[in-house]
Amino acid sequence: MEHLLTIGAFGGRCGLSPSALRFYDQCGLLRPVAVDDSTGYRYYSADQVPDAELVRRLREAEMPMAAVSGFLAAGPIERVVLLDEHATNLEERAASVRRAISEVRSRLGDAEQEEAWGCVVATERLAKALDEVRFAVGGEGRAELAVIWVETRDDSVRVVATDSFRMVVRDVVASALRSDAAIRVALPVTVADELRSTLAGAGGVVRIRQTPGGAMEAEVGGRLMHLVTAAEPFPDYEALLAGLPGGHRGVVSRHALVNAVASERGAAATLVLGGDGLRVRGGAHGRDELVGGFWDGPALSITVNPVFVSEALASLVGPDVIIEASDALRPIVLRSADDSALSVWTMPIRSTQ
Repeated sequence: MEHLLTIGAFGGRCGLSPSALRFYDQCGLLRPVAVDDSTGYRYYSADQVPDAELVRRLREAEMPMAAVSGFLAAGPIERVVLLDEHATNLEERAASVRRAISEVRSRLGDAEQEEAWGCVVATERLAKALDEVRFAVGGEGRAELAVIWVETRDDSVRVVATDSFRMVVRDVVASALRSDAAIRVALPVTVADELRSTLAGAGGVVRIRQTPGGAMEAEVGGRLMHLVTAAEPFPDYEALLAGLPGGHRGVVSRHALVNAVASERGAAATLVLGGDGLRVRGGAHGRDELVGGFWDGPALSITVNPVFVSEALASLVGPDVIIEASDALRPIVLRSADDSALSVWTMPIRSTQ
């Protein structure tokens, strides 16, 4: 061991304390090259210094341990993607903190005014929610689907859209919700787009309520909007969800699944869930791409529209996506592992094979 570095000397070179190095050893993140059986002393190689410095910088950037491990195992291109995703997550967390502070300030200064409204929502959150469900708005001769459904719940505002082939549900944290002033409205997509345009860049909070006549009113940046609602009743989506059986669950890399599904140019792709996680199969040449991850149920093959899955993945955030499924002919559910408040249900395609 004469050419190796003690834990103290190694830590001095890479800027990590002995306690941090012991912790990273226990986690399997940064192992010593040798351990003295009689003393338990750890010894490191000078060749490990670059990786140790990289671990230190990534941890200083608040990257989770699991993500750091994946980063060290990744290639150069994937490392760039992982860094961009981590930076995006940090920016979203910072934005969330700013929104929370804005809500608290609004509550302090406008408590009496809020009593006249059904609830208060951070402007950026509601705008983002409308963006996230917009791709699933239906139509095609069914006026009741050419809308975005908005309703208040216990502690949130729920935004829903469906075209009968897929459905997106987003819950947005709200404040000052009044149990005696519940909101249940279907906004025609053109009206919802107008609201979204007004919310863009407004900052602060938006106050919403439902009028006795059934319309929805929103106050954004001092501007009062009277939003006419659709006459056709929105489908009872909760009854549909309640009727679905419990499914099994898996977790895969969102980035890897995006690439696998995007490379499928046919009208259908088959998601094969099993012991090795997830495979994507399809194409005229029988393409078979392993995405990996894990799956806690029996082997299951589900044929899907790759465009629908790609749009769903684009609406999610974070590095990992949760997949829930119970049967080849029942809807699959896609959720961000970092944000369970956004869920996308996608109907499968009946396989002809």
